[in-house]
Amino acid sequence: MSLNVCSNPSCDVRVSGKCVLGNDPVDACPQYSEDDEKLLDSGDDEPGPSAATVPTATDNVRLCPNERILTAELTALRNRVPTHTIVLVGEQKAGKTTLLACLYGMFCKGSVGEYSFVTSKTLRAFAERHHLALAKTRRATPTTYRTSRADNVGFFHLCLSSGNNTTDLIISDRSGEDFDDARVNTALIPELRELALADRVCFLLDAAKLTNIKTRATYRRTFSQLIRALIDNRAVPKRAKIEVLVTKLDKVSRPESDPALLEAVRAYEKELMDEFKPHWPGFATYEICALPSANHLIGFVGLQELVARWCEAPVAIDTRPLPVADGLRQFDLLLGRWS
Repeated sequence: MSLNVCSNPSCDVRVSGKCVLGNDPVDACPQYSEDDEKLLDSGDDEPGPSAATVPTATDNVRLCPNERILTAELTALRNRVPTHTIVLVGEQKAGKTTLLACLYGMFCKGSVGEYSFVTSKTLRAFAERHHLALAKTRRATPTTYRTSRADNVGFFHLCLSSGNNTTDLIISDRSGEDFDDARVNTALIPELRELALADRVCFLLDAAKLTNIKTRATYRRTFSQLIRALIDNRAVPKRAKIEVLVTKLDKVSRPESDPALLEAVRAYEKELMDEFKPHWPGFATYEICALPSANHLIGFVGLQELVARWCEAPVAIDTRPLPVADGLRQFDLLLGRWS
C-alpha cells in the first residue's frame, strides 16, 4: 500500500516505512498530514495517463471534406461510377471559375432544364466560389475566386438526374497560367493529365478581350494557337468533343455597345469553325453568359443547353476489327465472309 508523508522533515517514513516517533500504525502520528498525500511516490517508473492522453470514445463517423477532388482521389471515384469528364481550358480570368459558381447557384434554386441536383462531393468548394460571385458579399462589384497555379489541378463533382437516369459530372479546375505556359512551351503539355480523361474539352473564349482594341489581335492568335497546340500534340483524345464557349457576352451586348462588337465575335467563331471543324468532327462553338454583371438584361445565356450537352451519354465505340480487303491469306478474308 502507499505510505503517506509526515510533515516532520526529520521523519523518513516515506523511505523506511517507520515513524520517527515510533507511532504504529504511522497514520496515528499527530504530525501526519492528509495535505501531503500529493508528495507520495507511487513507485511507478512511468507516470499514469493524463486526461489529455486518455483516448475518448468515438462514433467512427468520417465526414467528407467536400473540397475539390484531387487527381489521386479521382481514380477511385471513376472506378465506382461511370462519369462524364469535362475539361475547362482557358487563360486566366476567362471565366472558368465563374461558370462553376453559376452552375452551383442555378441548382441551388431548382432544376436546370430536365436535370435536377442529386448530390455532390465538392459542395464546400462550390459554395466558396459561389459566395464570392455574389454582390451580397459587400464588394463593390461581383467577383469570383481565382484559381492559383499553386492549387494544381482539381475537380468538381455534380450528380444530376433526369427521370430515372443519373449522370456524374466531373469538371476540371486548373490555373489559366498552366495552359498559357503549355501553349508557349509544348513540352509542358503532357503535364495537363486531365485532358487524357476528357469526354468533352471546353475552351473558354473571352468576348471582352476578343473585341478590345488593345488585346484583340494578340488574343485571336493565341486562342487558336492553344487549340492547335493541344490537338497537334495529341493531348485531346479522339473520342472527346471540343467546344468553344464564348463567355462575357454581357460586356459586348450593353444597350450602348456598338453592334459591330457582337458581329466581330461571331465572325471569329466562324473562323474557328472553318479552321478546326473539317479535322475534328466534334468541334462546335456556343455562346454563354454565367454572370451578367455588365448587362443584367441579357440574363443567363446558354447554360441550360450546356448542362444537357454535358450530360449526353457518350457514343459507344465499336471495338470489332474491320474486315481486311484484298488480304493475301485466306485467314485474312475469313472475317469478311462471315460478316
